[in-house]
Amino acid sequence: MWSIKQVKIDYCSAYHSGKNLMRILTLIALAILTATLTSQAVAQSGNTSGGSSSVSISTPANGPDDEGFAAYQRLTPGIKPPKATRAPDPDFPQLPVDAEPRGVVVLLVGIDANGHVGLVHVLRSSNDAFQNSAVSTVKTWKFSPARKDGKPVPVQVTVEMKFQK
Repeated sequence: MWSIKQVKIDYCSAYHSGKNLMRILTLIALAILTATLTSQAVAQSGNTSGGSSSVSISTPANGPDDEGFAAYQRLTPGIKPPKATRAPDPDFPQLPVDAEPRGVVVLLVGIDANGHVGLVHVLRSSNDAFQNSAVSTVKTWKFSPARKDGKPVPVQVTVEMKFQK
């Protein structure tokens, strides 16, 4: 014969193991989703080098003293920013065994009125190997040009690339 106390304990045990099962299933679903999105991102970028990088583009804070960048406007509220149409990830460079397997490169990039990368200036780099990979990669990027009053204009943007193995 079952007592009320035994039934209550059994119900609670079933309830908690059901919650644990839901947690496990949720974690499995998240792992599958993450793996799927990661493989899609690698497939789209063509980067299969085993390292990873992330890229962000913003308005430059302070440009270099290079007069060449005077031809490129800074992004202001009246300018629609350029949009990348081709921006492959940089290759993860070969590093010495004792080198830090992660780094950051910040570039000032001039994008002309046709959406092509013109000038590239390294503002900051944690390692020359990352710097070389970042510069050579950003020079292959293509953009829909920035626009001011509906007309294409040359602009300068800051690009930050983060490398991690």
